[in-house]
Formats: sequence, C-alpha cells, structure tokens
Amino acid sequence: MALLANNSVAADYIGVAAATLQYWRTTGNQKIPFIKVGGRVMYRISDLEQWLEENTFSHTGEYQASK
Repeated sequence: MALLANNSVAADYIGVAAATLQYWRTTGNQKIPFIKVGGRVMYRISDLEQWLEENTFSHTGEYQASK
C-alpha cells in the first residue's frame, strides 16, 4: 500500500512551501504526480522520493533550466 501525503506534508517533505507545490501542480511547472481523493489532493511518498532523486545534482553544470 502506498503511503500518501496531503499538500502541506508533501511540501514539507520536499522542502518547499505548500503554495509552491500547489503552483507547480496547477501550472505543470514541475511534473510531480498527484492523486485526487474526493476533493483532496494527495501525493505518494514514493513519487516525491523519485522527484527528489531526479532533481539531485552534483554541480550546477548538470542542471538544465528547461527541465
């Protein structure tokens, strides 16, 4: 069974403000999968961990701004 987090917990988990995570979700700026449970937005912890892995760099030359 997947562990789920609401917007506030998910934002804390990845180190951003809850409003930032909401902005990313509504604009598609960052592609973090989410689930609608009734009227609530939930995130799988495993998806948050994968996003963190995909956005971890050793130096700034690895980062692509167009991502």
